[in-house]
Formats: sequence, C-alpha cells, structure tokens
Amino acid sequence: GKIILEGSGPNVPTVRTLSTRVLSSARIDVTDRGGWLGHNDSLNKSNQQRRNCGEAARQYLKKRDNQANILISRIVKLLKDYERRLEGIESFVYMHCVGIQLEKHCSRARSKALSAWEKRTDISTAINVATKKKIPKLVQELKVKLDGLPQVSHTAVLKRKEEHLASKVLKSDLHKLANRRFGRAQEVSTERVIAVMSLWAKHEESVAMEEVKALGEAVQEVELSVQSADVDAALD
Repeated sequence: GKIILEGSGPNVPTVRTLSTRVLSSARIDVTDRGGWLGHNDSLNKSNQQRRNCGEAARQYLKKRDNQANILISRIVKLLKDYERRLEGIESFVYMHCVGIQLEKHCSRARSKALSAWEKRTDISTAINVATKKKIPKLVQELKVKLDGLPQVSHTAVLKRKEEHLASKVLKSDLHKLANRRFGRAQEVSTERVIAVMSLWAKHEESVAMEEVKALGEAVQEVELSVQSADVDAALD
C-alpha cells in the first residue's frame, strides 16, 4: 500500500520518491533501463543507456492490429452479399414448394369434384330405377341424399381436370426455373466464401511481415536492455 507522510512542505519527500527508495532498498531495479514506462526526460538525463522496450512493444501491437478495421468492414460487406445470396437460394426452394402445393391443391379439387359427380350420378340412376319400380318412399330418401351433395356438373369435373393438368405443367416449369437459378446462385455464393477466405489470408500475409519486423525490433530492445548483472542476479 502507499505510505502516507505527515506534514507538508518543499522539504518533505513525495510518496513516489519514498516508494522508489523502498523498492531500491529491496534491491529492485527502479531505473527502468528497458524503457517500459515510456519516455521520461529526467530518467533519460540520468541514464543515457535507457532503451525503448515499451515503445517497441506498442509498435508491435500497432503493427499486429494494423488495418484490422478495414479488413472487418470488407468482410462484413462480403458476408452481407453472401447472406443475400442465401436468401435467394431459399426463395428458389420456396418456388419448388409453390409448384408442389399448387399441384396437390388442384389434384384434391379434381378428386373431390369427380367423387361428388359420381355420387350424384349413382343416386340419380337409383332414383330413376326406383321411380320405374314405383317405390316412392325410396325415391324420396334418395332425393334427400341427392340434395345433400354438392352441386357438381360434368362440365365442372372436366374443368377441374384441365386445371389439374395445367398445374402439373406449371409445377414442372417452376422446378426447372428454380433449378437453373439455384445453380447460378450456388456458384456465386461459393465464390463469395472463397473471396472472404482469400481477403483474410492476404491481410494476414501482409500484416505478418510487418508484425515480424516489429516483433524483432521489440525483442532486440529487450535483449539490449538486459545486462549481464541482471542475468547473474536471476541465476542466483
């Protein structure tokens, strides 16, 4: 903790000076020969051999992070374009689904119309037979059933058939169109992925050369700041 001094005045040593004396008495080097704390005119005047390890380390970090913001902005731009391509691929899948669902809808409508028409035809035939055989009660029951069925004519059945056949053609056309556009979008999307990887690799290659150079200078500063006495003290 800090040492609090009582009293004040120009003759009272500062806390920093007293702390330095305490550290020096414990045989701890406080001259900062390596220059880890940055530039200090008072220290430079008293020690001409002071190195610049701190500045060299900062330069290394600066080189390491050089143009990182530019790289990130470019990658974000490519990723946004890649995202749009993926959304396009999803729309092509949706085109497939639209064709399938349309064909299913028309198929169900055709089957429903055909079934209702066949039932009305069967009941109508049964009514004619019961009428010829003079069975009024059965005729009445059959007419009630006939009235409960949907009003479907043979023309309506043919129309549903035409719609179903047309939906099959449309489904096939949608699938072909979706497949062609999907193939092109897939190729472009792959190119975007390659572009992101290439951009990143080129950035790392470019920055790595400057980073190695700055790291070498930082290591050299550290080596020059270490004296043989420091090594002997560490070994002891």
